[in-house]
Amino acid sequence: MVKKADKKLNKARSMGELLSESSMPSGFSVGDTMGGVVVSVSNSEILVDVGAKSEGIISGSELTGEFGSYKNLKVGESVFVTVLKPEDYRGYLVLSLKRAKKEKLWLDLQELFEKGTPIEAVTMEYNKGGVLVDIKGLRGFIPISHLSKSHFADFNKAVSEVGLQDINKKIVSVLGKTLTVKVIEVSREQNRIVLSEKELESAKLEKEARKKLKKIKLGDILKGSVIAILPFGALVDCKGLDGLVHISEVSWEKVADLNEIFKIGDILEVKVISIDEKEGKLGLSIKELSKNPWEDVAKKYPVGSLVKGEVSKVMSFGAFVEVEPGIEGLIHISETAGPLNVTDKVSAMVIAVEPASKKLALSVRKISESKIYK
Repeated sequence: MVKKADKKLNKARSMGELLSESSMPSGFSVGDTMGGVVVSVSNSEILVDVGAKSEGIISGSELTGEFGSYKNLKVGESVFVTVLKPEDYRGYLVLSLKRAKKEKLWLDLQELFEKGTPIEAVTMEYNKGGVLVDIKGLRGFIPISHLSKSHFADFNKAVSEVGLQDINKKIVSVLGKTLTVKVIEVSREQNRIVLSEKELESAKLEKEARKKLKKIKLGDILKGSVIAILPFGALVDCKGLDGLVHISEVSWEKVADLNEIFKIGDILEVKVISIDEKEGKLGLSIKELSKNPWEDVAKKYPVGSLVKGEVSKVMSFGAFVEVEPGIEGLIHISETAGPLNVTDKVSAMVIAVEPASKKLALSVRKISESKIYK
């Protein structure tokens, strides 16, 4: 769930707001971040007017390294600073450019969130359901579900090959890559930045998908690539259109584990069995491409005929028997002649056939009775 961004950003306000205020506060606390105007520059220090009783001072390590360029600031220029100390021995407000740079970035992220403006982030590593990224020194997080379609497929393929434990070794080629993302959650207080690559491409892809969807008809045969394997089905990308092959549509036979049948990246031929125009998604089937074994059941197994099979499942009301791949019959508990267990080989008599509803009723009891009364 996308939460609203944190409005309170360490008591910080934008430089423009602070510089435009007609009356400024007389005192500041440690951690306050604000805009100011440079009033004096020397090799050892910079004095900044932030509206306090006394001027603020920036000196020492604040002017070394990457921040040495601040020595080139000119009087009258605006800067962004954070309070390190309310007062030094000379009465100056001690300020930091380094701290302010980080706080300014949080403010920028807040603004990017509100406007929906894209930002670049560099991938670092996989961590607990997502990818950690660097945003100019701050850490952000992209949930796996918010990766772009191609990156989502790449990640799932890597997981299927090496598992999560060694995932960083497998996706090493992706680490250090710059992604264009959208800020979907930001909280300075919680030190939390959540990003999405998917939301940026969604609008474009959705528009393209809508056009393609209009050309699709029920019964069309498509080819697609498996991008995710879930407990209930396989997600397939049909050249920009997302589709689901439900586990019940994989085969006429019972399927227990899709991972034993598919792997990420497999190319499948599928038949369109439903179209969700609102969501822009397809319902797909693999088994519909092969002959339905139930079509000939009435001819192959007429009422009164004898069949042999193996018990595939035992329920409280009876046992299911597989008489051939894709065809199961039910021996109701009232039609048994004793306890049945999974893998038991049984002979039974067909007592009812309903191909349309895929029902085949069997009886062991009637075989026993027919022998008794002969």
